[in-house]
Amino acid sequence: MSHNNTNSDRQRRSVDFSEVRNKVPVDWFFEHLLGGSPKQMSGTIRYSVCPNPECGASSKDSVKVSVKDERWKCFACNEHGDVIEAAALYWGKSLVEAALELVGADADILNSYNRPQPKPAIQRDDLALAEVFSRLVAALPEPTRDGIEYLAGRGISPDITRTACKKGIVLTLPSNPKEAKEFLLDRIGYDLMFRAGLWKEGSKAPAAAFRPLVFVSNNKKAAEFRYLRESRPDEVKSLRYGTIAPWGWLGDSRMRILITEGCIDLLSAVALGTKRSVMGLPGCENWRPEWFASFRGADVLTALDDDDAGRTAFEKLRPVLEAAVGGPIGSYKLPTGAKDLNEQLKQKLGLM
Repeated sequence: MSHNNTNSDRQRRSVDFSEVRNKVPVDWFFEHLLGGSPKQMSGTIRYSVCPNPECGASSKDSVKVSVKDERWKCFACNEHGDVIEAAALYWGKSLVEAALELVGADADILNSYNRPQPKPAIQRDDLALAEVFSRLVAALPEPTRDGIEYLAGRGISPDITRTACKKGIVLTLPSNPKEAKEFLLDRIGYDLMFRAGLWKEGSKAPAAAFRPLVFVSNNKKAAEFRYLRESRPDEVKSLRYGTIAPWGWLGDSRMRILITEGCIDLLSAVALGTKRSVMGLPGCENWRPEWFASFRGADVLTALDDDDAGRTAFEKLRPVLEAAVGGPIGSYKLPTGAKDLNEQLKQKLGLM
């Protein structure tokens, strides 16, 4: 081995990732290397360009990438990380190679960089938010026709949708944004929505008025607002309000439990005929160990998405569940061609 190669190997082994992160702001990377323009939002900076080459740039009005506390996340492709992970993804290099490349960035340029500042984060009133969800559940005892048709297109029968609505899990606002705004003003009121963080100061309408499909957590302290259609790659798929909390569906037994990723998969599991009680996580990595405190001795089966994120999340979740259960847990195997329970359901019904 040559002397030069030995020095190069030494340099690669000695790169200090924390030093690189401190030297190179992630916002600088998005602006100077990806060509993104910062958009100031409440508590975060957003960009329309993603370091994932397969995701890349979207329209200038897109706000698909959020940057906060030196971390970034793309809501279109779900890639996320720090500045080194962004560079490695963009350049197609290893983390070490990307870190070494970033170390070589011009110090004068970095020192003269003025980092964009996000708008002050809205201080949410959790009591007001819980009141909003309580009023919505009371005001929407039946799903809309558009809501029934959309979920039916995903394989979820009208009967299941109506039952979920009666349980206060699935709600549907008017599909027309103007009508949804008027409905929210009439049933909730501007002041309560503003205190709850649903209506931002200066906005002409709450963002929820444009996302009429609402999934409300069992504790009625959190909800997810979504489109009644497939979201586009440059759109934020859902808006979440409140604390992190799961959805739940009581089956024939409280001691036979299926854990899914999201409320659509929870409803899909019911449509597929499971007799288990179902817990839907609000994201494969969004859970709290205390949610599983009553699982001792239960027969627990997980059914997370069959993708890299789902498999990684399962490895993190498994030891926590096994400790709660007091023994091994199962992992549901999806059929070929289905990446989640909803795709399995649509396959079964010939909707794919």
